Amino acid sequence: MLLEGKVAIITGASQGIGYGIAKVLAREGAKVVLCNRNGERGKAGADLIKSQGGEAIAIQADVMRMAEVAAMVEATLRHYGSLHILVNNAVAPSVNVPFAQSKEEDWDQDLGVGLKGYLICTRVVLPHFLKQNYGRIIHISSAAGKVGSPHLAAYSAAKGGIIGFTKALAREVAKTGITVNSVAPGATNTPMQDRLTEEFKAYMRSTIPMGRFGDSEEIGEMVAFLASDRTSYITGQVMSVDGGRTMQ
Repeated sequence: MLLEGKVAIITGASQGIGYGIAKVLAREGAKVVLCNRNGERGKAGADLIKSQGGEAIAIQADVMRMAEVAAMVEATLRHYGSLHILVNNAVAPSVNVPFAQSKEEDWDQDLGVGLKGYLICTRVVLPHFLKQNYGRIIHISSAAGKVGSPHLAAYSAAKGGIIGFTKALAREVAKTGITVNSVAPGATNTPMQDRLTEEFKAYMRSTIPMGRFGDSEEIGEMVAFLASDRTSYITGQVMSVDGGRTMQ
């Protein structure tokens, strides 16, 4: 197994891509911590992973609150005794409207949870990784952060910001045994897609050479690879898992 003996925190892990990542990492031997704001849903997800032979706990925390994130990390270290992997995945429900109709509170949600939340979680975990001279940080960006998505301007801005953060931090910690990479999923079958119109989903499929949406566990497979010791010479990269949408 790729991740036997490793401990991983995944934010936004109670459903969708985050939960798909948690399932794959657990299947690869990691002890996973499902961080989410919905305590009941997170516990149900952790229980399901355990019923399938994995090791998992759920900890409720808001990634926008540094004190809650710090408490989550402390709880992880108390429970498992170590921490090796951080997967920043939490995202706010985005409003799919033309930018001229968007509202400031919508921007605050996208840029708050989807960008500042990544900064907060990384800031809390990084001193621990630096102390042990080892860590894997994986940020979940998006194809929208690379090419932009119409009607999702603030979301695209947040996801593009994640890519910039990934590269800056990777350069900063390159000699410390810590790698920092991004995964950029394309359209993926998650509850988030339920908020999109059928017209918009048809448009999205038309931009994907494979002609289909991805599955959350397909994203998880790439995360598991980047979280493993097989990628000790890979850092500052953006790995697209998008059915060919952003190929050049």
